This record gives sequence, structure tokens and C-alpha cells, in this order.
Amino acid sequence: MYRRLSSTLLLTTLLCLSARGQTLEIQAYPAGVTGVVGHTFRQSGQYVSRMHIGFNLTDRGDWGEKDDESGYGFGAGIDINRYMSQELTGLWLGARVDFWSMLIDWRDDTLQVNADSRILVFQPTARVGYSFDGLGKRMDATLGLGVERNIATHGEDVGQGAILLAGLRLKL
Repeated sequence: MYRRLSSTLLLTTLLCLSARGQTLEIQAYPAGVTGVVGHTFRQSGQYVSRMHIGFNLTDRGDWGEKDDESGYGFGAGIDINRYMSQELTGLWLGARVDFWSMLIDWRDDTLQVNADSRILVFQPTARVGYSFDGLGKRMDATLGLGVERNIATHGEDVGQGAILLAGLRLKL
């Protein structure tokens, strides 16, 4: 499954990079980091909508359900942003929804068990950002607050809950 998903993500990434309106974004959160490539598919007035695909790497330590949780996965999502200016610069507010297919390795010290769980994560976030010119490109500094919910689990339950993300998006 992951080989097929990886191939699909690679092909989609190449298609996004060959089109106009593509973006690269990295977000850090207390237990990990995500990186996505996106494509602007709608721009109307002060609104901009994007689709994106990417990779999520997490090391939750003992913040989750188990004594140690870490893993990775691929995902996709969509976001919509409303800029405060007609020039699509400066402050903006937005909403983003991501779905992540994750493989989480975990350890339970009480039961002396090491195992893994496969989860599908639904992650809606409210975001605020600031768009500016930097490095000769348009950039956005972002801050998001949301929740991650495991909507499907194969294996034992693992961590979920509130999430805070800080990021940087670069328009290519």
C-alpha cells in the first residue's frame, strides 16, 4: 500500500511542480514536522484555495496513549485563505483540512510490548498567516491551531488531540 501511495505522491508532486501556482510548505508541531507540495486551484478576489500532498514525521515520545510513539505517513488536504488586502499580501485567515495515513511504532513498558498501529488521521485546523516577499519569492509565515482525530485504526489506539503548528510556505 505504501509503495503505491508513494508512487502516486511522487507523480502528483512532479505534476504540481510543472504547473503554475505551486507551493512548498513545511510545518513544525511539538511532536513532529510535515512537508507538503501544493497547487493553487482557485483564486477569486481575496480568497485563495489550494490542494496539497505531503509527508508527516512524528516522534510523540510518551505524549500519546503508549509509553513511546513515533512514525511517519503520507497525506493530502485542502485549504482556503482570505487575505485582508486585494493584493493578496499581508495578513490572512484560513482553514485547512488534512488526512494522514500514518504508521505508528509504539512501546508499552507495562506490558513489555513493541508493536505498530496503522491510522487514518483527520486534521482540521484554523490558521492565520502573513504573506511577504522574501528570497525573491512570495512567502507565508503560518500558525495553525486544530485537532487530530484517528478516524480509523488498525492495531492499538495511539495518541490524538489538540495540535499547534507553525510553518513557512514558499510560492514557486
